[in-house]
Amino acid sequence: MRTKIEPISVLCDEAIRLGATEAKIIPIDSVVVEPWVQLKCRFGCPHYGRSKTCPPFAPHYKETKEILGYYKYSLLVEGQPPGKDFKEMLLKLELEANIGGYHKALALGAGPCPLCTKCPEEGPCLLPYKARPSMEACGIDVFQTVRNNGLEVNFLERKGEYVKYFGLILLK
Repeated sequence: MRTKIEPISVLCDEAIRLGATEAKIIPIDSVVVEPWVQLKCRFGCPHYGRSKTCPPFAPHYKETKEILGYYKYSLLVEGQPPGKDFKEMLLKLELEANIGGYHKALALGAGPCPLCTKCPEEGPCLLPYKARPSMEACGIDVFQTVRNNGLEVNFLERKGEYVKYFGLILLK
């Protein structure tokens, strides 16, 4: 078992090995949290109130801002569909970070949770050990955060255009 804190750059290599198209360590202050992001979830996403990892169940943007204050860096990961594979990759990276000495590591995914076909209307999440909210569900402006860190992201205009997923692994 590893107990020594490993260089966080090892996580970038691991992300690429696991299938990420891009991975980089970014300063936590480059992550942009804005209230309007959760409004777009509330008024525009069919998963609002139906997924245990989406608003109103996800951390409120104010809570996200507070939580980010406990971190120094993040691993920004770019990937591609399928969503379930991307989610699994982020969970593996979170585990690797924890094993590597970053005990506060936490993954934030992309879009609605792909783990179950449907969340239970009543009761808790069926897979709480794997469920993580998305960046946007927590109020993170994914577009600005990605652009702040030198990666490219565009709004898709037509069906069938190349989709990029972005996730974060929060690190101390």
